[in-house]
Amino acid sequence: MFKRQFSEISGDCANANANKSLKLDEPQNPRECLNVPAPTALTAWTPSDIGSSNPPLPSINDPVLDKAAFTHSGMVSKPGDMSYERLEWVGDAYLEMFATSFIYQTFPKLPAGRCSQYRESLVKNETLSKYTKAYGLDKRIIFPPEFDFGSNVNGQGAKAKTHKKVLGDIFEAYVAAVILGDPESGLVRASTWMKALWGRELAKEIKTEYNTRQRSQQAGTNTASCDAPSTSATLIPTPAPATSVDVHPKTRLTQTIGTKGVRIYYLDENESVDKKSKQRKFTVGAYVDAWGESKVQLGTGTALSKTEAGAKAAQNALENKKLMRKYEQKKKELEDAMKAQLQYD
Repeated sequence: MFKRQFSEISGDCANANANKSLKLDEPQNPRECLNVPAPTALTAWTPSDIGSSNPPLPSINDPVLDKAAFTHSGMVSKPGDMSYERLEWVGDAYLEMFATSFIYQTFPKLPAGRCSQYRESLVKNETLSKYTKAYGLDKRIIFPPEFDFGSNVNGQGAKAKTHKKVLGDIFEAYVAAVILGDPESGLVRASTWMKALWGRELAKEIKTEYNTRQRSQQAGTNTASCDAPSTSATLIPTPAPATSVDVHPKTRLTQTIGTKGVRIYYLDENESVDKKSKQRKFTVGAYVDAWGESKVQLGTGTALSKTEAGAKAAQNALENKKLMRKYEQKKKELEDAMKAQLQYD
């Protein structure tokens, strides 16, 4: 894996000593290098990446960063000393990049809105704070008494939301410390760890996507082996004509009943939160104004994104055969009348 590096404002990062530890008792003006993984380092999920339990916790090789990852800025020896806040900021960026890459490569046909929802489910505080507790990282924190994370009996206690946010930040700081504390292999160890850890969160989606692609590839192989002539021309497959299944539902709906004077449009109907996944769900309705009628509902759809919900609404309308036949007949009558008028003129 090749490495690319960002230049830090204080100077050329390429000349920095990658093995130099950050001292808690030194002023914070370090020359740090942030490694960016090569595209081949972050690959798509497969079912083999999904384990039955959380993967082993990777170690932080730099003892200074190991302490800083758990230390609140109010508990350092001097103002400006390394604390978890700075590491959390770096870890947040790495986790966003990891999640984006895994999702992008695993789900090539997933709409951008749904990709964002998948990523949010992986990097949100609720998920990361869960990992902090699972690995017992919350037992190591060095925070002021008012946060009361269990080690201080007399602490006032933080609100649940603040508590969860801090635990999520601690996890992000830990990820950064793993990477920055091991310039040679920290990045690979952290990304491999997160791939396995997150794989359990999206296990169902990963397996479904993998099986779908396997069936598609198998179908293509069978077709080629049975029908293709034994010539070199078969190395360049001829694209298959688009079927009604390949065309987007909104486009098919327009093709089915759309004509002059017909307006098909989509309206937001409702927004709710899925009880199981805690993600927002959107309901969209498909409507038509035509032939003297206004705001006639053709169908509705509910999904985790408005785009997908709109597509489902159009599909729902297409499946209403009685209504489609009615509007198809009206469309035919109108177009026949228009053709007759043109011939008369």
